[in-house]
Order: sequence, then structure tokens, then C-alpha cells
Amino acid sequence: MEKKDFLIDRAECVKFFVNRPEREPEILSVGYNNFYYVKPQFFPRRQDHCTLHFVLSGKGTLNIEKNAYPVREKQAFFLDDCVNFSYYPVKEDPWEYVWFDFTGKIAREYASQAGFTASCPVKDCKDTQKLFSLFRVFFEKAANQRPVSYFAAVELFYALWDSVSAEQEETGFFYHSDFIEEIKRFIDLKYLNDDFTVAYLSEAMHVSHSYLCKIFREKVGMPVVAYLNEKRMRRAENLLINTDLNVREIAFMSGFRDYEYFLKCFKKRHNVTASAFRRQKRY
Repeated sequence: MEKKDFLIDRAECVKFFVNRPEREPEILSVGYNNFYYVKPQFFPRRQDHCTLHFVLSGKGTLNIEKNAYPVREKQAFFLDDCVNFSYYPVKEDPWEYVWFDFTGKIAREYASQAGFTASCPVKDCKDTQKLFSLFRVFFEKAANQRPVSYFAAVELFYALWDSVSAEQEETGFFYHSDFIEEIKRFIDLKYLNDDFTVAYLSEAMHVSHSYLCKIFREKVGMPVVAYLNEKRMRRAENLLINTDLNVREIAFMSGFRDYEYFLKCFKKRHNVTASAFRRQKRY
């Protein structure tokens, strides 16, 4: 059979997103300035929101409190609502940049995750050609008074954060609890498959087997294998009580590949056989 040109060379790929109680960043405005025409502002000031700038071309200076930072094209700088700052272009090579004004309880968490700190407010961006293309399309529409949606701005916003975030050896997460929820959701999706293993799970979550087992035990209080078997056992118990399927069918329908292993685990859990458990619950 001829191999097709698939989107990715994998059997599947699933990415879960966890709803946090904190409010995600809300974009207040997105804008563009060309300092060949715009008059720079040299005075120090403080804002009541956060800002992320991306320098398209040229050079400039960013002042935060008493520290000065040179900024050039293909770099981004972050400002929160806790600092006094000023910034302006180099006269001989004035910059053009785009910016996002945004708020939200985890806005600073975004900055921290990307590597911005009080002593490092400026970072290099990667995939800048992609960013140039995205911003060009957006601002050509806006400048010509064509409709641009909030979701288009959101796309640009997160593309810029992605470009400034450093690659990590292990998958990076804002919170380990988010990662655990992703693992649990993936188990919920796949635990009935008889070929589902912890090795498969770690590959799907893009982390090493040892790292996944370590963080899961730390956060959940039990090994991931025990958690998986617990879900399968509860499924088997439900089927024993509410269906007339035979025990072997129930074992396989609950994700157990080895029937004898299922019987052993079940008796250890309930101190009775699966058939005896069914009789006890029904009569």
C-alpha cells in the first residue's frame, strides 16, 4: 500500500488543555509603531497592565528603574505593572515594533515561564519570519479598516509567547497539577485499550517513563500503574453488577490483556472471585 503524505508521522497525537481557576490573560490592545514617523517618549512612567513588545527592525533602549537594556530587532521585552520604565529608539536606526497590552492573574506566570525576570526583561525570539508574516497580514487588514477578529489577535499573542519561550528537556508546564490532569485525561481516553501501557502513555505525553512515574506518584500519591488498574477494576466491578457478560469478556472489556492476571488482581482486591463478587452484589 502506498504511503501517503500524512500531517505527522505518528499514529495519533492528543493534547489536552486544563481549565485553570485563574483568569487567562485578556488582550486589551495590539498595536504597531514606526518610529521613522512616531515621536518617542523619553519620560519614565508606570502602567496598570502588562505589555509585551516585539521589535521588527531597528534598535532602542529600555530603561527599568535605574537599569538600561539595549533592544534590537527580533527581540521582545516584557513590562508589568510594578516598575517604572521608559523606552525609545536609537536615533540613527529607529525601531518599529508591535505590542500587546494585556491583563490577567497569571500574566506574570506567562512571563516567568518564558524566562523574563527583573534582571532579564529582554529576550531573543525564534521563528521570527513566521511572526513577521502573521503580523503583516493582521496589520494590513487593520490599517485598511478591514475586519480583524479578537481570535486573530489571540493567535498572534500566543505565537509571540511561543517564539520567546525556551526549549526544555522535559515538557514545560505552568503547573505540575496541570500536567497530572493531562495524564489523567489521557488515561480516561485510552485505559480500556488492551495495548495501553505506561510506556505508551509517557511517549504520548512527550516525557520520559521515569519522569512521568516520579511526578505522578508525588502528586497523586500512588504509582501510575496502580491508578490505571484502579480505573480498570472499577469498570470491571460495574460490568459484573450491571451486565450478564461472562467474566472473561468483562476482563477484556475493562482493559486487561491477561485474564489470569485480572483474576489474581480481583481476588486480591476483594478477597473473593469475580463470580462470587457478582453473586454477593446481586443477591
